[in-house]
Amino acid sequence: MKQTESILNWYPFKRGSSLLEIAEADSSLKELWTRLEVSFLTVSSREFSMWERADSAEQYDYIVCLEALETAEDPAAFVKKLLSFLKAEGTALIGADNRFGIRYFCGYPEKHSGIPYQGINGYYEGLSDPIPDFWRRTDSGRSFGRKELDGILKTAEAVQYKYYYPVPDLRFPQMICTDGEAPYGEIRERLNDYDYESPLMSGLEHRMFDEITYARAMAFLSNSFLVEITGTGKLFNAEFVMVTADRGPRYGAATILTDSGLVQRRALHPEGEEGLKTLAENTKELAARGVPVVPCTIGEGPDGVFLEMPRIRAERLTAALDRFAVSDKERFMNVFDRICDCICRSFAEGPDGFGRVYLDLAPCNAFLLPGDELLFFDQEFTAPHSSCAFGIYRSVKYYFASSVTARQRIDMAEVLGRYGIGLKETEILEEEEKQFIEAVRNVSANDGLYEASRPDLAQIARNAEKLMEGARPPKQEKAYKRGYVPGVFDLFHTGHLRLIERCKARCEYLIVGVLTDELVEYYKKEKPVIPLRDRMAVIAGLKAVDEVIPVDFRNTDKLDAWEQLHYDCHFSGDDHKDHWRDVEEKLKERGAAMEFFSYTEGISTTEIKETLKKRSQGV
Repeated sequence: MKQTESILNWYPFKRGSSLLEIAEADSSLKELWTRLEVSFLTVSSREFSMWERADSAEQYDYIVCLEALETAEDPAAFVKKLLSFLKAEGTALIGADNRFGIRYFCGYPEKHSGIPYQGINGYYEGLSDPIPDFWRRTDSGRSFGRKELDGILKTAEAVQYKYYYPVPDLRFPQMICTDGEAPYGEIRERLNDYDYESPLMSGLEHRMFDEITYARAMAFLSNSFLVEITGTGKLFNAEFVMVTADRGPRYGAATILTDSGLVQRRALHPEGEEGLKTLAENTKELAARGVPVVPCTIGEGPDGVFLEMPRIRAERLTAALDRFAVSDKERFMNVFDRICDCICRSFAEGPDGFGRVYLDLAPCNAFLLPGDELLFFDQEFTAPHSSCAFGIYRSVKYYFASSVTARQRIDMAEVLGRYGIGLKETEILEEEEKQFIEAVRNVSANDGLYEASRPDLAQIARNAEKLMEGARPPKQEKAYKRGYVPGVFDLFHTGHLRLIERCKARCEYLIVGVLTDELVEYYKKEKPVIPLRDRMAVIAGLKAVDEVIPVDFRNTDKLDAWEQLHYDCHFSGDDHKDHWRDVEEKLKERGAAMEFFSYTEGISTTEIKETLKKRSQGV
């Protein structure tokens, strides 16, 4: 995938400034520079290598260099030369791949050579052991870890700089993290990772980003680095950025969490500035209807119109719901009741039963405050003529879509049913949702991206399995495919357990027959202490047992049982060995066998019953 605008369309470039881009001739950012109204010059890294050091007349307000550093013969000298073309108060933005990116730990081939784990292994530099030559191949470039890149910047005498960590990488980032605080859960909910086409991947990198940001480990594991460098100027005060570039010009926006306690939202295209104003109007309208929302104001700076609001440092509602799904289902349901109450409160029903629906009243756009009070933000989208049920449906659907925890513990249909949304209603609402998504997310234009964001889980699992080949001991072939052992299994004890385990050791699939109460009473003249249902439940709970069946007068005969089960071997205690010679021969004619095991000495159901009887008599 080519470099996309979302790597820099969130950055506050000043209009009318000058910019030098080090890139290939077909730079994918030219449209961005034009839209930002900056005068720019794009040159290839090869052209730049022939330039002499700059004098004051050749300096720029901005220098952008993405991935060219990786092919430089002397990276530190390259950066030093690049900075010589920068005005003292100017800003350079340098992007590079991280050789320790989480993608590479998941098996993705090294960017420059296509060889897995090559960058992680330090390109095998300095090793004297025999190493295949192709493992060392880095002719097309090499990537850097954070420590290496720090060394390059210090050698190049960079005055002050700041790291950004694009997620998932430099090519199509949807989030930009820093060493500051990132909202936990945001990446999981919003990320459309797109790069699973490699047949070598054995891990799901998008499942790891939230934990990596939570542990403040992006400096080591981010797939890419974007470094902001300045001399006497100021570094941008962003701590976390979310970019929705896939929504097209009308809806594309960047939400920037700053270290000053404010959140800014910027339109990525001029057409989107009206959307910011609409968001501000929606916020005021919701507040007037009694819906708790974060207040916001519209402002304008040298880089365009923006919307500003206070940064709320509270738990995201999605994270809270995940906790409740595990520990407190009633509280989980009560919180959704509050969400739906806000949706209904905001809904102005018309004469035909339809009206304006606020579609962002959802867990992903809310905080949980003390007392389980809710506080919503970013109320951007509405459906002008829809039903209140549509807002509820979307709120429930998208929370469950992003939460593995909730899907494992709570039935989404139960939650929807709580608000009168059944299967028939769901089908109707889903059709409405498809139309909305097509309009907002520019689905037709981004079809290839969304298709690539669906990882081939089967292939990833096969790759993980291949990694184990040769590492695990060879599988021992068992003597039989299907084995069968019947018994009473009353007052279950270790003798029963040992018998079943020995049977399982001899067959791939073990069926255990449990005699019914009537059959036991017929043969032993007394009922079992434990009833059939409970005896079968105990047997079914054993790891060694694959199937449990009741044994009654119809299948107590060994040959009748074979006709029913077609087992390969009938297992039994050795006290019956001499009685069943005829049966053993008849089973042999059918291709089956009988095997006998000795009983565990010192314990039996009869002995347990005798012990209990003596104790009850005070003996």
